[in-house]
Amino acid sequence: MASPERQNHKRWLVDSSALSVPMRVTPSSVPAEMNKPQLAQSSIGQYDVRVTPLQMAMVAATIGNHGATMRPQLIERVISPSGKTITHLKPDQLGQPIKRQTAEELTRMMQLVVTGGTGTAAQIPGISVAGKTGTAEVGRGNIHTTWFAAFAPANAPRVAIAVVVENQLNGFGGTISAPIAKQVMEALLR
Repeated sequence: MASPERQNHKRWLVDSSALSVPMRVTPSSVPAEMNKPQLAQSSIGQYDVRVTPLQMAMVAATIGNHGATMRPQLIERVISPSGKTITHLKPDQLGQPIKRQTAEELTRMMQLVVTGGTGTAAQIPGISVAGKTGTAEVGRGNIHTTWFAAFAPANAPRVAIAVVVENQLNGFGGTISAPIAKQVMEALLR
């Protein structure tokens, strides 16, 4: 039986199997029952954690959105051949998995990752970026899956992103995925 804290945590997990953009998306998963060593491994993205780039972009967006998780959307509106807006999608909040104060603390920590930590390759001149690197060992020598999840500008986010690059020899999230995220964010913000 899961502890009350774990049950409460599960209540706020977004059921990614129910997400669509408008196509159905691959679900992410975190084991429900874990011992302390498994929980520690899961906390750094190891053990049996299965997460998609969309889910990690949603995590970054949730932190940047003061703890509110929004439904991802692929399109903003549908326009007829004559140029008239047929449908305009509106933002849809899925939940509030973390408190505003927690999101603000995480934002500050993620900004430090980019200003002087492992994510410095994601710095954008004149724009504060909040990000987190990740490097997953895949069990074959020095081959890694590299991650970077971020949002910018950190104080009023307009973009959230997750970049994953698989099978990188001696690669790390800060050296492989962060520069890619920087390029995409720069293109979207300028």
